Amino acid sequence: MIYKKAKSQSAKPYCGFASIKLTLSAFSILFILYACSKQKSDTLTLLSPLAVYSVNIPETSDLSFGSSADILYTVSDRTAKVYKITTKGKVLSELSYSGSDLEGVCYDGNQFLYVAEERLRKIIKLDLQGNQVGEKAIPVDINDENQGLEGISFATFNKHFYILNETNPGLLIETDEYLNVLKSYPLSFASDYSGICVDNENQQLWIVSDESASVTKCTIKGELIESYRIPVSNPEGIAFNPDNNDLYVISDTEARLYLFNINNK
Repeated sequence: MIYKKAKSQSAKPYCGFASIKLTLSAFSILFILYACSKQKSDTLTLLSPLAVYSVNIPETSDLSFGSSADILYTVSDRTAKVYKITTKGKVLSELSYSGSDLEGVCYDGNQFLYVAEERLRKIIKLDLQGNQVGEKAIPVDINDENQGLEGISFATFNKHFYILNETNPGLLIETDEYLNVLKSYPLSFASDYSGICVDNENQQLWIVSDESASVTKCTIKGELIESYRIPVSNPEGIAFNPDNNDLYVISDTEARLYLFNINNK
C-alpha cells in the first residue's frame, strides 16, 4: 500500500475579520472591567463633611496630628515647607526646613517630625523647629520621579513607620523605628495612594486616594476593610482620631480642610 504524503500547509497569520474580532473582543473585556470598577466605586458610602475650613497654604499634602488632638502638621508641594495648623485650618507656624518635593509628614509622639521627599525617595527627620537631624533613603523600584513617596505615619503600638509609594507600584512600606525597611505590601484598592495615618487604638490604617476620591480603612498589611467616597477634589492628606471617630482630609488644589465623622456618615 502506498501512503501519500500530505501537503504541508503554512500557518496563516490573523488578518481581516479575524483580527478585527480579536481587537473588539479585547476592547470589550477592557470596557467590562472598567464598568465593573466604576460600578464598585459608585456603590461606596459617600461621607458628608461636618465642616470645611480654608487653609492659607498652597498645594497642601498629607496630614498628621501633633502633640495634641487639636494640632495638625501638613506640607506644601509648592513651597516645600512644613506647617503647623489647627484642626480648623488656622496656620500657627511655618517650620525652618526647606525641602525639595515634600509630600508626607508625621509626628512620632516623641518631639520629632518625619517628612517624605517624593523625588529623592528619602525620609528626613526634623526637630519641632524644622531643623534637620537625620535622613534615610527608602529603596523603591525606579519609576516616574513624580510617583514616589507620598505619605508617612508612625505607629506608637509597635514603633513602626508606614510609608506610601503613590503608584507604579502602589506600595505600603513598613519600616522599623530607624526606617529600615521590613516589608512591602502591594496595594490594589484605589487608583493611587496619597496620604496615610495610623489608628493606634485599633491598630489599623487609613489611606486616602487622590484619583479615586476615597478614604479606606485597612489592616496594617494594607488589606482593605472598608472604603468611603468623599466629595473632595485632590485629597492628599488624612488624619483620624479614634477617640471620637473624626476624620480630617486636606485638599491639594482647594486649600481646604474637611472634617468628617465615621459614626455620622
